[in-house]
Order: sequence, then C-alpha cells, then structure tokens
Amino acid sequence: MKISTSKHHPIMKYHHCITCGIAALTVIGLTNCQQFDAKPAADAGFAKSTAATPTRAEFLQQVWVAKAYRGKPVKDHFSAVYVAPVDTRHMLGQSWWQQQTGARKAELASDTAAFAKRMRSQFQRSITSYPGGSLKFASGPGPRVLVIELALVELVPSNAYWNAGATAAGFVVPGAGLLSAAGAGSIAIEGRLRDGSTQQVIANFKDRRKDKTAPVNLGSYTWYHGAQGNISDWAAEFAELLNTAPSHVVKRPSPVTLSPW
Repeated sequence: MKISTSKHHPIMKYHHCITCGIAALTVIGLTNCQQFDAKPAADAGFAKSTAATPTRAEFLQQVWVAKAYRGKPVKDHFSAVYVAPVDTRHMLGQSWWQQQTGARKAELASDTAAFAKRMRSQFQRSITSYPGGSLKFASGPGPRVLVIELALVELVPSNAYWNAGATAAGFVVPGAGLLSAAGAGSIAIEGRLRDGSTQQVIANFKDRRKDKTAPVNLGSYTWYHGAQGNISDWAAEFAELLNTAPSHVVKRPSPVTLSPW
C-alpha cells in the first residue's frame, strides 16, 4: 500500500503540526529562560570595583551610582553628553588574547579598533537622537556635560564553522540551531560616568554578553554578528536610561532571539 506524500495528505499535515508545535514550545520556553545569559567577566581594572547599588539599569550586571545622583533625573544635572574614545588597552592582558598567534593578534587588534569606533558612534547617536530626549551632543567635557567613558575588555568572535553546521541542522530539526550556543562569541565592557565640569566619577558599570541564541541563527555564519547586535542593544539601552524618568526601569534583554539574523 502506497502512502501519498502530498502536502495535503492528513498524515503529512499531522506531522507538520507536531513539528511546528515542538518548535513553538521550544522557543516559548527559551525566551523566558536566562540560562543562556553570560556570566560576568573578570574585573579588567577600568571601572573601580565598588559595592553594586540597586538601580533601574537592570540591563547591566553590575552598577554603582554616587548617592547624590541616585533616583534623580539626568536632566537635573546634565543637558549634553560626550562619549569619550573607547579604551581597548585592557584586552591585551587577557589570557585568551595571549594564546593567539602573532598574525591573529594583529587581526584581532584591527577588529577591536573598528568595534571601539563603532561603539562610540552608536552610543553618541542613540543617546542624542532618542525620541523626546533632552540630551544634546557635546564635543568634549564641560559644564552640564555627562561624560561616558567606555572600555572594551573582551571581544571573542564566534566559532563560525561550528555555528554554520548548527544552523544548517536548525532548518531540519526544530531547536537544533540552539547548538550554536556552544560556539557563541562574547563581548564585555566596563564604563564610568563623569561630571564633565568637576571630573568626578558619579557611576561605574560592568556587563558581559554572549551572542544571542536562536532556533535558526543565520547571523552566526559571521565572526562578529552577535557582538554587533549587543553593541546596538547597549547603545539603545543607555539611550533609554539617560532620557527617561527615574521611575522607568530598563530591563535586560533576553539572551534568546526569534530572529534568524
């Protein structure tokens, strides 16, 4: 007895429904789970280690804010923002970096410099162009200028070859693309906020993120796709934080995405 393989056959429809159902359940469960989130990076020494304070910046793993600035609107103290050139010197001492060959170190140094410029540009643009925001662009420190100092302390590219295989499997078996988490890259920053007039450090922060995991992740074909996305997220989150009321909490994004890109 021959069973029809037509897409309209009841058996095929049943199989398709089960497959879609499994995929949906997998995605729903993962988008509500933080098990894929990155662990904090080791202290690089750029931002002073201080006791973390509860703040509305829940998107960051560690934050400290000076008492005089806690719970106060940013616009009460500042009317403009200046993002300093991003520091990359603290990456050079990482054991992972030291294990690379001379040629690879040179390539990574070039990648890091490009990412530093990208980060600075995105932070400045996102913060000053936030809808309804009041912070303007400043060309340097000064009165009523909030200075943001950032350090890129980790930039590990994804294992593109492993991720390519995992992504290909994701097209066939729902959830198999999650294997790409094993080859995920990571990125970490440390930062300080200063009063541009007094140069006083009024806040510092640290955060580390891995490439987002997806059921099917086409972006994982590239070495730095995940890092680029995380930089964009950070820029948007800081823009939201600095341009909203003290009662507004900025949440940490899910480490899982439904987008294949």
